[in-house]
Amino acid sequence: MIEITTLSELTIDGKLSLGSKASSKDLFDFYGDDLRTWFHAHRASNDAIMVGSGTVVSDDPELTVRHAPGPNPLRVIPSSSARLPLDAKLLNDGLPTLVAVSRMAEYVDMAALAAKPNVEVLSCGERCVDLVALMDILEGRGVRSMIVEGGSRLLHRLHQVGLVNRIIIKHIPVITGSMEAPSYMCPNEPGGKFDLSRWRLVDCFSKDGVAVTIYEPRTVRA
Repeated sequence: MIEITTLSELTIDGKLSLGSKASSKDLFDFYGDDLRTWFHAHRASNDAIMVGSGTVVSDDPELTVRHAPGPNPLRVIPSSSARLPLDAKLLNDGLPTLVAVSRMAEYVDMAALAAKPNVEVLSCGERCVDLVALMDILEGRGVRSMIVEGGSRLLHRLHQVGLVNRIIIKHIPVITGSMEAPSYMCPNEPGGKFDLSRWRLVDCFSKDGVAVTIYEPRTVRA
Protein backbone atom coordinates (compact mmCIF):
# COMPACT_ATOMS: atom_id res chain seq x y z
CA MET A 1 0.00 0.00 0.00
CA ILE A 2 1.32 3.44 -0.92
CA GLU A 3 2.19 5.66 2.05
CA ILE A 4 0.24 8.87 1.39
CA THR A 5 1.05 12.16 3.12
CA THR A 6 -1.02 15.29 2.59
CA LEU A 7 0.79 18.61 2.94
CA SER A 8 -1.21 21.84 3.12
CA GLU A 9 -0.89 25.51 4.00
CA LEU A 10 -3.76 26.58 6.25
CA THR A 11 -4.53 30.09 7.53
CA ILE A 12 -5.69 30.86 11.07
CA ASP A 13 -9.29 30.91 9.83
CA GLY A 14 -8.89 27.52 8.16
CA LYS A 15 -8.49 28.57 4.52
CA LEU A 16 -6.26 27.11 1.81
CA SER A 17 -5.87 30.42 -0.03
CA LEU A 18 -6.56 34.13 0.43
CA GLY A 19 -9.74 34.16 -1.69
CA SER A 20 -12.04 32.11 -3.90
CA LYS A 21 -9.98 32.65 -7.07
CA ALA A 22 -6.60 33.19 -5.39
CA SER A 23 -3.63 30.91 -5.87
CA SER A 24 -2.54 28.95 -2.82
CA LYS A 25 1.01 29.96 -3.80
CA ASP A 26 0.22 33.42 -2.39
CA LEU A 27 0.61 31.86 1.06
CA PHE A 28 4.26 31.08 0.28
CA ASP A 29 4.99 34.79 0.75
CA PHE A 30 4.36 34.43 4.48
CA TYR A 31 7.34 32.17 5.21
CA GLY A 32 11.03 32.05 4.42
CA ASP A 33 13.81 29.90 3.05
CA ASP A 34 14.12 27.48 5.98
CA LEU A 35 10.55 26.21 5.66
CA ARG A 36 10.73 26.24 1.87
CA THR A 37 13.87 24.07 1.99
CA TRP A 38 12.20 21.73 4.48
CA PHE A 39 9.12 21.06 2.37
CA HIS A 40 11.07 20.69 -0.88
CA ALA A 41 13.24 18.09 0.87
CA HIS A 42 10.00 16.37 1.86
CA ARG A 43 8.93 16.39 -1.79
CA ALA A 44 12.23 14.79 -2.78
CA SER A 45 11.76 12.00 -0.24
CA ASN A 46 8.58 10.78 -1.96
CA ASP A 47 8.23 8.71 -5.12
CA ALA A 48 5.22 10.67 -6.40
CA ILE A 49 3.43 13.98 -5.89
CA MET A 50 -0.26 14.64 -6.57
CA VAL A 51 -2.48 17.68 -7.03
CA GLY A 52 -5.94 17.91 -8.53
CA SER A 53 -6.94 19.59 -11.75
CA GLY A 54 -8.25 22.62 -9.86
CA THR A 55 -4.80 23.28 -8.42
CA VAL A 56 -3.25 23.01 -11.89
CA VAL A 57 -5.71 25.66 -13.11
CA SER A 58 -5.40 28.07 -10.16
CA ASP A 59 -1.69 27.70 -9.30
CA ASP A 60 0.04 26.45 -12.47
CA PRO A 61 2.51 24.57 -10.24
CA GLU A 62 5.76 22.93 -11.31
CA LEU A 63 5.72 20.27 -8.56
CA THR A 64 9.49 19.89 -8.79
CA VAL A 65 12.27 19.90 -6.20
CA ARG A 66 14.06 23.25 -6.50
CA HIS A 67 15.02 24.44 -3.01
CA ALA A 68 16.66 21.25 -1.69
CA PRO A 69 18.79 18.45 -3.13
CA GLY A 70 17.03 15.34 -4.34
CA PRO A 71 15.10 13.83 -7.25
CA ASN A 72 11.82 15.08 -8.68
CA PRO A 73 8.90 12.80 -7.82
CA LEU A 74 6.54 11.47 -10.48
CA ARG A 75 3.74 14.00 -10.92
CA VAL A 76 0.23 12.51 -10.76
CA ILE A 77 -2.81 14.58 -11.72
CA PRO A 78 -6.33 13.12 -11.40
CA SER A 79 -8.55 14.91 -13.93
CA SER A 80 -11.79 13.08 -14.63
CA SER A 81 -12.56 15.18 -17.73
CA ALA A 82 -8.95 15.33 -19.03
CA ARG A 83 -9.45 19.06 -19.45
CA LEU A 84 -6.27 20.72 -18.24
CA PRO A 85 -4.70 23.96 -19.52
CA LEU A 86 -2.42 22.80 -22.32
CA ASP A 87 0.03 25.60 -21.50
CA ALA A 88 0.43 24.40 -17.89
CA LYS A 89 4.07 24.26 -16.81
CA LEU A 90 3.94 20.62 -15.73
CA LEU A 91 2.67 19.56 -19.16
CA ASN A 92 5.48 21.24 -21.04
CA ASP A 93 8.75 20.80 -19.16
CA GLY A 94 9.36 17.20 -20.26
CA LEU A 95 9.44 15.70 -16.76
CA PRO A 96 7.45 12.51 -16.12
CA THR A 97 3.78 13.27 -15.50
CA LEU A 98 0.80 10.93 -15.28
CA VAL A 99 -2.71 12.29 -15.85
CA ALA A 100 -5.44 9.93 -14.61
CA VAL A 101 -8.80 10.38 -16.34
CA SER A 102 -12.22 8.74 -16.23
CA ARG A 103 -13.89 6.84 -19.04
CA MET A 104 -16.15 9.86 -19.53
CA ALA A 105 -13.21 11.92 -20.83
CA GLU A 106 -13.32 12.93 -24.49
CA TYR A 107 -10.77 11.35 -26.82
CA VAL A 108 -9.69 14.72 -28.21
CA ASP A 109 -8.82 15.98 -24.71
CA MET A 110 -6.88 12.83 -23.85
CA ALA A 111 -5.00 12.95 -27.15
CA ALA A 112 -3.99 16.57 -26.57
CA LEU A 113 -2.52 15.63 -23.19
CA ALA A 114 -0.80 12.50 -24.50
CA ALA A 115 0.91 14.59 -27.18
CA LYS A 116 2.76 16.55 -24.51
CA PRO A 117 6.38 15.56 -23.75
CA ASN A 118 6.69 12.69 -21.25
CA VAL A 119 2.99 12.85 -20.29
CA GLU A 120 1.09 9.58 -19.87
CA VAL A 121 -2.72 9.49 -19.87
CA LEU A 122 -4.26 6.66 -17.86
CA SER A 123 -7.98 5.83 -17.86
CA CYS A 124 -9.05 4.79 -14.37
CA GLY A 125 -12.67 4.96 -13.24
CA GLU A 126 -16.09 5.39 -14.81
CA ARG A 127 -17.53 8.86 -14.14
CA CYS A 128 -14.62 10.09 -12.02
CA VAL A 129 -11.09 8.93 -11.33
CA ASP A 130 -11.06 5.89 -9.04
CA LEU A 131 -8.38 6.90 -6.54
CA VAL A 132 -8.15 3.46 -4.90
CA ALA A 133 -7.61 1.75 -8.25
CA LEU A 134 -5.13 4.45 -9.24
CA MET A 135 -3.05 3.79 -6.12
CA ASP A 136 -3.08 0.06 -6.87
CA ILE A 137 -1.76 0.75 -10.37
CA LEU A 138 0.95 3.09 -9.11
CA GLU A 139 1.99 0.61 -6.42
CA GLY A 140 2.35 -2.02 -9.13
CA ARG A 141 4.75 0.35 -10.89
CA GLY A 142 6.94 0.68 -7.82
CA VAL A 143 5.54 3.81 -6.18
CA ARG A 144 5.83 3.40 -2.41
CA SER A 145 5.25 6.94 -1.13
CA MET A 146 3.27 9.94 -2.31
CA ILE A 147 2.86 13.51 -1.13
CA VAL A 148 -0.44 15.22 -1.93
CA GLU A 149 -0.46 19.01 -2.18
CA GLY A 150 -3.92 19.21 -3.69
CA GLY A 151 -6.93 21.33 -2.85
CA SER A 152 -10.00 20.85 -0.70
CA ARG A 153 -11.90 18.52 -3.05
CA LEU A 154 -8.99 16.13 -3.60
CA LEU A 155 -8.27 16.07 0.14
CA HIS A 156 -11.91 15.25 0.86
CA ARG A 157 -11.95 12.40 -1.67
CA LEU A 158 -8.74 10.89 -0.30
CA HIS A 159 -10.06 10.93 3.27
CA GLN A 160 -13.46 9.67 2.14
CA VAL A 161 -11.89 6.47 0.77
CA GLY A 162 -9.40 6.15 3.63
CA LEU A 163 -6.15 6.57 1.72
CA VAL A 164 -4.33 9.10 3.93
CA ASN A 165 -1.54 7.92 6.27
CA ARG A 166 -0.16 11.24 7.44
CA ILE A 167 -1.31 14.87 7.54
CA ILE A 168 1.14 17.78 7.54
CA ILE A 169 -0.22 21.30 8.00
CA LYS A 170 1.77 24.50 7.76
CA HIS A 171 -0.17 27.00 9.87
CA ILE A 172 0.19 30.36 8.11
CA PRO A 173 -0.21 33.20 10.66
CA VAL A 174 -2.76 35.26 8.71
CA ILE A 175 -6.55 35.62 8.79
CA THR A 176 -8.10 35.95 5.34
CA GLY A 177 -11.49 37.29 6.42
CA SER A 178 -12.88 35.62 3.29
CA MET A 179 -16.06 33.55 3.32
CA GLU A 180 -15.40 32.41 -0.25
CA ALA A 181 -11.83 31.12 0.17
CA PRO A 182 -11.70 27.31 0.13
CA SER A 183 -11.68 25.52 3.47
CA TYR A 184 -9.43 22.58 4.26
CA MET A 185 -11.86 20.04 2.82
CA CYS A 186 -14.89 20.35 0.56
CA PRO A 187 -17.06 17.50 -0.78
CA ASN A 188 -17.35 17.01 -4.51
CA GLU A 189 -21.12 16.65 -4.21
CA PRO A 190 -23.82 17.56 -1.65
CA GLY A 191 -23.95 15.14 1.24
CA GLY A 192 -20.48 13.79 0.51
CA LYS A 193 -19.66 13.16 4.17
CA PHE A 194 -17.63 10.36 5.68
CA ASP A 195 -17.33 8.78 9.11
CA LEU A 196 -15.49 10.55 11.90
CA SER A 197 -11.77 9.74 11.89
CA ARG A 198 -9.46 10.41 14.84
CA TRP A 199 -5.84 11.51 14.49
CA ARG A 200 -2.96 11.96 16.91
CA LEU A 201 -0.32 14.68 16.91
CA VAL A 202 3.09 13.08 16.34
CA ASP A 203 5.24 16.19 15.82
CA CYS A 204 5.03 19.95 16.08
CA PHE A 205 7.71 22.55 15.37
CA SER A 206 8.18 26.07 14.08
CA LYS A 207 10.15 27.40 11.09
CA ASP A 208 10.21 31.03 9.96
CA GLY A 209 7.43 31.84 12.43
CA VAL A 210 5.14 29.19 10.95
CA ALA A 211 3.93 26.26 13.06
CA VAL A 212 4.08 22.85 11.39
CA THR A 213 1.95 20.05 12.81
CA ILE A 214 2.09 16.40 11.77
CA TYR A 215 -0.70 13.91 12.45
CA GLU A 216 -1.13 10.17 12.01
CA PRO A 217 -4.34 8.16 12.43
CA ARG A 218 -5.10 6.59 15.78
CA THR A 219 -6.07 3.45 13.90
CA VAL A 220 -3.52 2.31 11.34
CA ARG A 221 -4.89 1.86 7.80
CA ALA A 222 -4.79 -1.78 6.73
